[in-house]
Amino acid sequence: MTGTEHPLVTDYLATIEREASFLPAGRREELLADLREHLAVAVGEEQDPEAVRTALERLGSPSAIVAAARAEEPETAAAPTAPSPTPQPRSRSVLTAVLLGVSGIATLASPFAGLAALALGLALLWTSAAWQQRTKVRATALSLAAPLAIGLGALLLAARLGPMELLVLLAVSIALPSAAAVRLLRTPARAA
Repeated sequence: MTGTEHPLVTDYLATIEREASFLPAGRREELLADLREHLAVAVGEEQDPEAVRTALERLGSPSAIVAAARAEEPETAAAPTAPSPTPQPRSRSVLTAVLLGVSGIATLASPFAGLAALALGLALLWTSAAWQQRTKVRATALSLAAPLAIGLGALLLAARLGPMELLVLLAVSIALPSAAAVRLLRTPARAA
């Protein structure tokens, strides 16, 4: 029996093989072959358990050898990959765009309904993973501009709110939120 066939060496190598199961098969076999070669020289034909233990102790504990092998592995192989987020249903994206798109005209008809649509649309927008932050900021600015313009127009033009001013307020209340909705619908879902 050679030194590498000694029960202590066999157990040592089996422990390393078990603990290094995360390594690709080829890399794990290479590590074990290197260790067998080193132990063949270090232990030789030695059968004395104390001499074999001493050679194994000089080599290091199995966990230390496996930790060193893990450190040598590329980051992608050593670390598990994070699961990609599940895509958002298209219906939620459409609902978000519709709520923001109608919020301006709804504010003219019923301020409570318009602000409720705006608040719900913005909540859906900012809790969504479908758009980048830059797109969310632009859609929010366009959506908030309509009620601000309506409020400011009504405040400044309260004394002389004629047909022309009403048409401008109507156009603004339709155009700005609609632009936000179109932007959201045309922006492709962001890559995970």
